[in-house]
Amino acid sequence: MSAIPLLFVHGNIHTMRDGAQPADALAIDRVSGRVLAVGAERDVRADVGIYTRLEVIDLQGRTVIPGMIDAHTHLLSAARDTVEVDLSGCRDAAEAVGRVAARASGMPAGSWVRGRHWNQQFWPDARFPTRQDLDRAIPDHPVALWAHSQHVMWVNSLALARAGIDAMTPDPPGARIGRDAQGEPDGILYEFGATDRIDDVYEVESPPDVRELLSLRRVVAELNARGLTAVQTMEGAHSLRQMRRLREQDALPLRVGYFLRTNQFEAARAVGIEAGFGDDWLRIAGIKLFADGALGTHTAAMLTPFNDDPGNLGLLTTSPDHMRHQVGGIAQAGLHVAIHAIGDRAVRVALDGIATALAQAPAGGALRFRIEHVQLIDPADLQRMARLGVVASIQPFHAVADRDVADRSWGQRTSLSYAYHTLAAAGIPLALGSDVPIETADPLRILHAAIVRRDDRTPDRDPWHPDEALSAYRALWSYTVGSAYAAGDEARLGRLAPGYLGDCVVLADDPLRVAPGDLPMLPISAVVVGGTVRSGSL
Repeated sequence: MSAIPLLFVHGNIHTMRDGAQPADALAIDRVSGRVLAVGAERDVRADVGIYTRLEVIDLQGRTVIPGMIDAHTHLLSAARDTVEVDLSGCRDAAEAVGRVAARASGMPAGSWVRGRHWNQQFWPDARFPTRQDLDRAIPDHPVALWAHSQHVMWVNSLALARAGIDAMTPDPPGARIGRDAQGEPDGILYEFGATDRIDDVYEVESPPDVRELLSLRRVVAELNARGLTAVQTMEGAHSLRQMRRLREQDALPLRVGYFLRTNQFEAARAVGIEAGFGDDWLRIAGIKLFADGALGTHTAAMLTPFNDDPGNLGLLTTSPDHMRHQVGGIAQAGLHVAIHAIGDRAVRVALDGIATALAQAPAGGALRFRIEHVQLIDPADLQRMARLGVVASIQPFHAVADRDVADRSWGQRTSLSYAYHTLAAAGIPLALGSDVPIETADPLRILHAAIVRRDDRTPDRDPWHPDEALSAYRALWSYTVGSAYAAGDEARLGRLAPGYLGDCVVLADDPLRVAPGDLPMLPISAVVVGGTVRSGSL
């Protein structure tokens, strides 16, 4: 790594500093990895005049933006996505079983077969499959298959037996074991309290897989190449260990902040880990809680039933009392709080928990309370969310991917679903992310979805609730400053200003000025992290 400072000149540099006009020069110290100066070229050169040598890059009018920060990822899951059986696009359960059986045929008997991305919503009868569907074709391997939402798992009888799940096993708190008419497990496990039983056995029985670490390395490199210089990931101890290995190998091209699972909270609190523990590349941010499930599996917690599932109010995975207890404990331990909430009842329960925590021990501006997804919010909760200072951690590509399911399940309520403009207008800070591997992690496609409210690959469709679109500036602000703020990193990430980390993206054109339809294909010249080019070239 060169110790010579990097100086960009003749550029169109969006600093994302409040009220600032674009700059034309930017200097980054490669030793500290931080911005030295930004502004007019004459002023920047004066500020760095103490340096005898500079590496000067003539941008020739290209645009520079702060490095984009994905506020909601699942990195280990994305890595496993590349090595497990891909069930996306399966037209029915039989096709899914065929793909799994083909993989199992080349594996030793008794070894686990894993897959993901099946979606019964698009099957002819929209029914959930059963363990018998798998048993007939794959009797000698335990099979565990995540639904596309990653809130439901389809397993066979051998997997249930390995996990000790039978007719006498009670439903875990906030989760459900699917059962047939005789009370036997039917092969569908709803939510993490149930699916964790399978994952725990799998982790014990499966030897360390070097492919997983290699896949993780490829995933973070690809995310960086797409313009991401930092991500926040919602995963547990195994993911953190694997990421640490990449850090030790100097194979981590972007910065990673962790929101750990609730089952790691007591261990973190016991040793005094608070938000910000770690270094500039790998650090702990907080703890993630779950208030409900997902839209497509009808486990999102609702104030009124699903239109296409009368009588079903979804599944509240954490009781209101336990939510208040958990949020308060996490905040008192000095960790940020992220709460998964899809349905409007889940959002309300999350806000109740946050309000109680703030009343008991006001945290001022030190801690962040955030709700992940906020896919449906009741009008009564909008202003309360703003008053409490809660961040809306949103994934704009969900809005264009879920639109048909949302219309079917929520009907007219979709006027306040994925309501990004309404949230921002209420004064609620936004943080943008992807939820990879559930949807694309390409930030330019995600920006397009936020601005246009349509999948860029279905240009003939009308935008979905276009009044909820974000402006290009608000979307980019939420992908940089907003995401940094959501993890308490707003003093070091998200802007290009002296003292901030020198993370930026060099683009062929200005994302705030190009036609929205051209945004997904906007060429990325280089991605710079800490003053070092990690992807592309200058």
